[in-house]
Amino acid sequence: MSADVVLAARGLTLVYGEGPRRVRAVDGLELEVRRGEFVGLVGPSGSGKSSLLFLLAGLRRPTAGHVELLSRRLDDAPDRNAEARRRHVGFVFQEPFLVPYLSVRENALVAALDADAGPRVEALAARVGVTPLLDERPHRLSGGERQRAGLLRALVNAPDLVLADEPTAFLDHPTGHAVMDVLRAEVGRAALVVVTHDPEMLAGADRVLHLRDGALEAAPGPSTTC
Repeated sequence: MSADVVLAARGLTLVYGEGPRRVRAVDGLELEVRRGEFVGLVGPSGSGKSSLLFLLAGLRRPTAGHVELLSRRLDDAPDRNAEARRRHVGFVFQEPFLVPYLSVRENALVAALDADAGPRVEALAARVGVTPLLDERPHRLSGGERQRAGLLRALVNAPDLVLADEPTAFLDHPTGHAVMDVLRAEVGRAALVVVTHDPEMLAGADRVLHLRDGALEAAPGPSTTC
């Protein structure tokens, strides 16, 4: 595998249910994502986009196949991937799942790998646009502010791979574009994969892939049609 390949899926398969209710949400998928690449992932509701993202992050056990992160195979048991995820992967959830009794700053520091992350959090907060909110708790934040706080937590360790699952789903368009600006700024140092229903949020993507019947196919990306 090329040294610049951050993420690879090899024959990745996820099957739900049994018998006549058996569904192949992901079917023998092959994918490589390189450092500095922004990949968009689209598809109809229920097509397995979020499930695929969780597989790529090592958060779900595949039925078959495997994921390689920085040329190292992830364990099929999600619990055994915790250290690799924390060190190398930033996951931006559709709902940020912030710890309610911690401030924005504390939510980020809980995810930090070292005890001296304070200055790094301050600098990143300025980029993300949450500096005035660092000492606020999540219940005092708007939806857009909570998503930015989730970005701060996801990016605190300068991950090699950023996975974002519908990061703008509940945001107005200006806020959504602001969140995507922060994510796009990570491209170059990291690889970025974004699941979204909104093609506007994939402006500038290097590739846009469509998940259909558990398989990926290339789709025209915004960057090729603008």
